[in-house]
Amino acid sequence: MSMSHVGSGLPRLLAERYELVEQLATGGMTSVWRGHDRILGRDVVVKVLHPELAADETFKARFHEEAVNAARLTHPSVVALYDTGEQGGVAYIVMELVEGATLREVLDRHGPLPPAQAARLASEVTVALDYAHQAGVIHRNLKPGNILLANDGTVKVADFSIARAATDDDPSRTGEILGADGYLAPEQVDGGRVDGRTDVYGLGACLYEMLTGRPPGPGPVASVPPRALVAGVPRELDAVVLRAMAPDPDDRFPTARAMAAALARVAAGADGSPPAGLVDTTQPVQEQEVVPTRGFLRNEGRWLGWTLALVVLAGILVVVGLTLSSGVKDLFGGGAKSKQTKATGTTAGAKPISFSQALAFDPPPGDGSESNSELGNAIDRDPGTAWSTEHYNNPNLGALKPGVGLILELPEARAAHQLRLTLTQPGADLSVYAADQVPDALAGWGQPVKQQADAGQQVNVDLDGASHRFYLVWFTRLPRAGGKYQAGVAEASLRS
Repeated sequence: MSMSHVGSGLPRLLAERYELVEQLATGGMTSVWRGHDRILGRDVVVKVLHPELAADETFKARFHEEAVNAARLTHPSVVALYDTGEQGGVAYIVMELVEGATLREVLDRHGPLPPAQAARLASEVTVALDYAHQAGVIHRNLKPGNILLANDGTVKVADFSIARAATDDDPSRTGEILGADGYLAPEQVDGGRVDGRTDVYGLGACLYEMLTGRPPGPGPVASVPPRALVAGVPRELDAVVLRAMAPDPDDRFPTARAMAAALARVAAGADGSPPAGLVDTTQPVQEQEVVPTRGFLRNEGRWLGWTLALVVLAGILVVVGLTLSSGVKDLFGGGAKSKQTKATGTTAGAKPISFSQALAFDPPPGDGSESNSELGNAIDRDPGTAWSTEHYNNPNLGALKPGVGLILELPEARAAHQLRLTLTQPGADLSVYAADQVPDALAGWGQPVKQQADAGQQVNVDLDGASHRFYLVWFTRLPRAGGKYQAGVAEASLRS
C-alpha cells in the first residue's frame, strides 16, 4: 500500500486535507474510513461512495445536495456532518467520529437487552428523530448500525443524508440501494410516500430486535410479537412495538414524540410519571433548538446505584445473620465442626507454579514481536506490572491480523489443575491453548482448552491435571483502552 493510495485505488489524501487512515467497514453504498483532518487536527469518519454509484451524475448530485441539507442538523443526538466533496471521481462525506459501539455491535455481542434498558435507548433515539423531522429531514434507513452508543453516555443517530439521497425521485431504487430488510417500512419497499412515520417504523423494528435479539424480518410482525419470543417483555412495551410497526402508516404513532410519550408511560408504570432520563414530551421542540439528552448509559447508572445500595444492605444483614448463627453453634458445641469443615476445603492444598519465561506470539502477517520489553511483567508475581499488546485502532486489531498472543513457558512439563490470568482490563475475546512444544502457526496448537468472549479481568482455566510445558493466551478481540484498543496480562500462574 503506497502513501499516495489506499485500498481500491482511493487517494490517501482527499481535498489536500482528509487523510484516510484505516478502513472500518463497507456497505451497499459506501466504504467507511477512519480519517484525520490535517487542518483542524482531529480524527473524523470519511464515507466514500462506491465507484458504480459515484459514476451516476444524477445520484452523485443528489448525494451532495442531501449531505448539505443534513449538515444543518446540529444536535447532540445527531452525528454531525462536516463536509462533502469530490476528487478525481471519488465522492465523499466527512462526519463526526463517535468513539463507542453501534447498537448493531452491542446486539451481536450481548444479545437482547433488558426491557427497561431497551425502552430507554429507544426513547433517546426519538429525541434525534423528533428534531430532524421538525427540520424537514427524514432518515429513511434507521437500523441498529446507524444508532451509536458513545463512550460518554450519549446516544447518536447517524446517516440522515445517505438514505434520502439513494431514494429521492427514484423510489424504485430503494430495494437496490438499501435492501428490503426488516427495518424498512412497507411504503418504502413499495415505492410509496415517506414521512416521519416511516422512521417510527424503523425505530419499532430496532426496538423489536433489542427485545428479542433478532431482526423482525420483512413484512408485518403482528403475528409474532416480542412477548411470544422472549419471556418478561411487558405487555405495554409489546404494544408499543406492534403499533410502531403497523403496516399502515395511519395506524402507527403519528410522530416520534408520540412514540416517546408511550415509551415514557411504559417505563413510568402505574403512577404515569416518567423516570429521569426519558425524553420530555410536554414541551414542543423548536427547529434548530439543541436539547441535550442525559445519556442512556448515565441513566442506567442511576438505577445501578440504587441496586448496589440494596446489595450492600443485604450483605450487611447476611454478615449479621452468620455471626449470630456462629454464636448459637458454639453455644451448643457446633463450633469445632464448622472449623473442621473450613480446614478441609478443596483449594487448601493447591500450590502455585511459576512460569520461567514469557514470549510474544505474533505469527504472519504479524512481525513476530509484541511489546517484547514487557514480557517479564506477566509472570513476575507483581499485578502492578503487565505485558500489553500494542495499541490498535479498532477491536479487531485494525483488521491487520487474526490475533496476537502471549506464550507462557515452564522449565519442564508439569501437571496442573488451573491456569489463573489477571488481565489488564475486562472485555477481551480470548482463547487459551496448551502444548508440549511451540508450533510456528496457530493451527499447530490444536483445539483450545478454553474460549471466552467478553472476558472479565480475572480468568480461570480448568486444566484437569493435564501435563504441559507451554500455554498460549491468544487475543482475537481487544477492549477499549483510552482512545484505542489494547489487551494485556498483568499476572499469570498455574495451580497444582
